[in-house]
Amino acid sequence: FFFHAHHKRIGTMAPREENISTDAASLEDITRIYLIRHGDRFDYANPSWHDSAKKNGTLVTDPPLSALGHRQAKETAKYLMESIQDQNGERHGVSKILVSPYVRVIQTAVPTSDTLNLPLSIETGLSEAHATPGNVLPTPNQRFAYFPHIDTTYAPLLQFEPTPGRTCPKTGHPCEAFAGHYVKRMGEFARRVEETYRGQTIVCFSHAASVALVAAFLKCSMREFKFAPCGVYELKRRGDGPWELVSNGEANAHVSENSPTTYPWGFGEKHFKEGEGKYYGESEGIDLDYFVNSD
Repeated sequence: FFFHAHHKRIGTMAPREENISTDAASLEDITRIYLIRHGDRFDYANPSWHDSAKKNGTLVTDPPLSALGHRQAKETAKYLMESIQDQNGERHGVSKILVSPYVRVIQTAVPTSDTLNLPLSIETGLSEAHATPGNVLPTPNQRFAYFPHIDTTYAPLLQFEPTPGRTCPKTGHPCEAFAGHYVKRMGEFARRVEETYRGQTIVCFSHAASVALVAAFLKCSMREFKFAPCGVYELKRRGDGPWELVSNGEANAHVSENSPTTYPWGFGEKHFKEGEGKYYGESEGIDLDYFVNSD
């Protein structure tokens, strides 16, 4: 019944590229973001889950973590706790944990919620590609029964509508067009984060495609990034200056095991090229370099 994959580590963590200033005034207005991908997926590790989920009326695009994914999530919480300490051993005060509404992401975020003693804020703006707006996914109030870490009073920064005429290839539900409209959403979400959390430290849990969010902050090409399971991107900004990449989430050396079924993912040209009447973004000028020199 279960597919047992060979486990290995993925690469080494990129060296920290941050130079921490000791100037008190400059430290007062530093915005810091940790962006984390979910851990190993149960459905990828166990292909028979898909048919079982359909038979039981489960949304096939909302699989849980595998046992390995849960271990990775715990290891990532420990790594994050170490990462948020500065050179003097003081912690950057994390003000918010924003989490995609998908169960595998919520499960990945739970150990960090426990470690930091902060609730989880379900943020629709961080939803997966081909996301289905509306009540297809359980609401935060419905998730609360199983995840009491959730702050059900939180109002998301960004809501979005399904693209007319587009349906999810796996569920048939109306969905947001990928990749173009997803990438545009990441650009808008980046702007709202900048406005809302200036001078604060936040942790965001999302999906592999959210490397587009990294490119949106850095105003660079998406072709430069991949996202490992439980990889951690750290970005920093002083005042209104440019964002800096502190650590790269393409590797995840802080976890002890990986499975080849959930691997580092990134965008390619194929995700935007169009043909046979299908929309992917090319017709709207959206490609791998969409965020380069963007305003």
